[in-house]
Amino acid sequence: MRSPSRWFLPLMAVTGVTLSLTAPLEVLFAREFSRSSVYIGVFMLSAAVGVILVDIFGTRFVPGLDARVALIAGLSMFGMACIAMSVVSGGIPMMAARILQGFGGGMVLGAGLQAAVRVGRVADSAIVTDSPTTDLVKSLGRFNAAFLFGGAVGAPGGLLIAGIIDGRVGYQVALAATGVLALLVAAALTFALPLLPAPPGVPSPRLSLPQLRGKPGGAGALVLAMSGEFLRGGVLFTALPLAGAARGLSTLTITAAIAVMCATEIAVLAFAHRIIRRVGVFALLIGSLVLGVCNATLIALAPGATTYLIAAALFGISLAGATASLPVIVVAQVGESAAGLARFRVSAGVGQLVGMVGCAVLGTQVGISALFAVIAVILLGCARLSHVMARRVAAT
Repeated sequence: MRSPSRWFLPLMAVTGVTLSLTAPLEVLFAREFSRSSVYIGVFMLSAAVGVILVDIFGTRFVPGLDARVALIAGLSMFGMACIAMSVVSGGIPMMAARILQGFGGGMVLGAGLQAAVRVGRVADSAIVTDSPTTDLVKSLGRFNAAFLFGGAVGAPGGLLIAGIIDGRVGYQVALAATGVLALLVAAALTFALPLLPAPPGVPSPRLSLPQLRGKPGGAGALVLAMSGEFLRGGVLFTALPLAGAARGLSTLTITAAIAVMCATEIAVLAFAHRIIRRVGVFALLIGSLVLGVCNATLIALAPGATTYLIAAALFGISLAGATASLPVIVVAQVGESAAGLARFRVSAGVGQLVGMVGCAVLGTQVGISALFAVIAVILLGCARLSHVMARRVAAT
């Protein structure tokens, strides 16, 4: 029997394309309806609310589901929401579609992590594997590499369509194409993957508030977990596109910056597990966050197009380090992998909420330079927390 991972990673790459295809253009799409910071903030908040509701109330729901079923349901919701956004004209229908899009995206992100671990166990059920921690790092590393490779391909795609087709129509075409692709990927998952049920001992799915208690240091790890999605949702999908638009850069230049950022992230993720083996997860995370501080300061102080592209490339390195290290840190501090990954998603959802909404509002209210100064301060605080946690773990 062929290993299910043969199809899992390519399908997760296409899923990454799907979820990121329109993400960088959504804040610009909102500007087509209104330049009000309140409207843009609510628009970005609507999707983030859907994601965070799934992450918070789904910590004991998503892990108990069959991961394949959860992925299919999430992609279907996401696809229908994107199609709806392409045809409605604003107001309550638009916000309702955004919330549904957030529900679908949150389901896919949570179920994808669970599936990454389970599909490896199905493939290796008759094989003696490495230690549980090593298996976890490998499974999550391969999933992240595939998913984010798709993101690297997809993130510039929607902006490219919007750059070729002028006006609001370009955004609407990109959203409709994304919705159709999501439904096609959901159909492919139905036929390509086996059932991926919850492992023994995981409770039956039920909606409830998360239980965040774990080993000492678990709370700090969950706070740190916000920084990865803050970088992705706040910098990649919101602050960088806003900075380009506010400083008069062309849509194609913004597209190039997003593409460069994603490409460098993928390049670093390809060997991030080797860096972790050499220096440890905390050293990688601290270095990545400090680099993010430098990049944000660079954009705040130097507004040129060249600086914009260079900082975007370096932000990709920063994001890769956070992506590779944070899930491993959370699972190690919280405990069992299914519960740890679910709790990681709670913090990631909060980070995305703060990043997308906060950056959208601040960028329109106080300007781009001030926005990136705030980003630098936040990342510096996260780097300090990482250093404190690393010392505590080394002392135990």
